[in-house]
Amino acid sequence: MAASRTPSMIEQQRVESFLALGFSTTQAFVLAATRTGGQFVEASTVQRMLSAGCSHDIALRILI
Repeated sequence: MAASRTPSMIEQQRVESFLALGFSTTQAFVLAATRTGGQFVEASTVQRMLSAGCSHDIALRILI
């Protein structure tokens, strides 16, 4: 039987994704907890912003 992922495990995975994108620990936790339009911010969305030339600080400002 596969183990179910608890909300804290999912949040930790989200934090790790944002850390891997180069955000500080504090920024990663803020992004992991941020909702836009009722949905959590996706790491893939943030990756596209960074790839398009958006700085980490600007991406954070836009998303929160």
